[in-house]
Amino acid sequence: MTDQAAGVLAEPSQRLVARLVDTLIVGVPLGTATAELFPGLIAQTVVAPVGFAAVFLVYEAVQLAVWGRTVGKRLTGIRVVSAAGGRPSVPQAVIRAAIYALPPGARPVPVLNVIAGIFWLAEIGLLFEGSYGQALHDRAAGTLVVRN
Repeated sequence: MTDQAAGVLAEPSQRLVARLVDTLIVGVPLGTATAELFPGLIAQTVVAPVGFAAVFLVYEAVQLAVWGRTVGKRLTGIRVVSAAGGRPSVPQAVIRAAIYALPPGARPVPVLNVIAGIFWLAEIGLLFEGSYGQALHDRAAGTLVVRN
């Protein structure tokens, strides 16, 4: 992993705003659709979390594999690169997206819901540990988030 190949690391605030944009892009239409198609409690507690996990996984993995960034990352001026500095490979994109997207799918199961919450705290905490600003999904996939 070389600083020269990767570029300047993205700020945590840029990453947060990008995640918020991407979450809204996936979550608002999905939440609206599930509320219209399913009874209230089932939509909120089962369909929406599982649907969000599946749709967000595809949303992020495809965009990272093709362009190295999602819509949110494009708007905030950041991109995901492999440790060598190039566009992430398909396996890297899928691993990275899965580690981030799948915990919400655990929401319908009470014990897994708690574990998922703890996992997300650890995920975010790792972003501030180490010199490469890598969250767990970055470390597992061998990626970095850099400014354009």
